[in-house]
Amino acid sequence: MKQTFKPAGKVLQGFLWADIGLTVLLMINVLILGFFEAGDAFMNYDLIVSLVLSLIVMIYTIIYLVWLYRVHNYLQYLDSSYPITPGGALARVMIPLYNLYGIWNVYSTMANHFKKKPSIREIGMRLARFVPVYYLLFLTTAILNSYLSRQPVEEFYNSLWFISYTADIALVIMYIKIIKIVSA
Repeated sequence: MKQTFKPAGKVLQGFLWADIGLTVLLMINVLILGFFEAGDAFMNYDLIVSLVLSLIVMIYTIIYLVWLYRVHNYLQYLDSSYPITPGGALARVMIPLYNLYGIWNVYSTMANHFKKKPSIREIGMRLARFVPVYYLLFLTTAILNSYLSRQPVEEFYNSLWFISYTADIALVIMYIKIIKIVSA
């Protein structure tokens, strides 16, 4: 069976790097607004950057789900005893509340599976080191972004947004590292 997840992983990484670039622009906007009054043109620019970033996030979310499905399809092809089916992996990351357990379960199961095979043990060890950091960043950004989304518009540009963007970038970097490890 062909490793069809590798091309999807490369495309996914490209979109993730675009996410980082646009998030850096939004961070710069927050810094600028800390010192200067925003005009309509600047606010429109910021809105456009935010909308493009939202579109990129939607696209890479779909690509991620395809990638995850293909990875688990390949793992089951290589070893029929691999405990997570492709559909099971999707359910673990897509279903709200279940994904609080599922995200950890998908990557820790994968890491443990890799660690059992001498030829890919090092990949499993590296993945196992990243899972707790990824999970902590996932929870932190989810809570922080949920809080910020409920704030009034006039509170939109403050240091908490800068912290949120920084955490988002850290999460995306971990995401890229995990994709590189799994696709190795």
